[in-house]
Amino acid sequence: VQDRINKLKRMGVIKKFTVKLDKSKLGKSVTAFILVSFMPGSEISQKALAHEMSMLENVEEAHLISGEWDILLKVRGSSMKEIGDLVIDKIRGMHGVARTLTCAVFYTAKEDP
Repeated sequence: VQDRINKLKRMGVIKKFTVKLDKSKLGKSVTAFILVSFMPGSEISQKALAHEMSMLENVEEAHLISGEWDILLKVRGSSMKEIGDLVIDKIRGMHGVARTLTCAVFYTAKEDP
């Protein structure tokens, strides 16, 4: 089995091993998705802005997306207040952000680690 795993790692099929954490036991039981609209003509690129946002505490994922919105963030916090503070105090103040829409998660049917 170990030889097969090593071969798959060398081939690039297995990129990494991971663990699935229970975020609620870490005090991060509230999940939300934040849609961000990029401000045209900004000094920063969309990719650079998404990367900056990905470095913020509580941001788990950052994606450039198609459609009316430009960036999708997945965030976790201990409360909606903590997530609200992240949006108001940090995200909305970043250069290149025109507006945001925060969507709280009520229930998660499936989530990959």
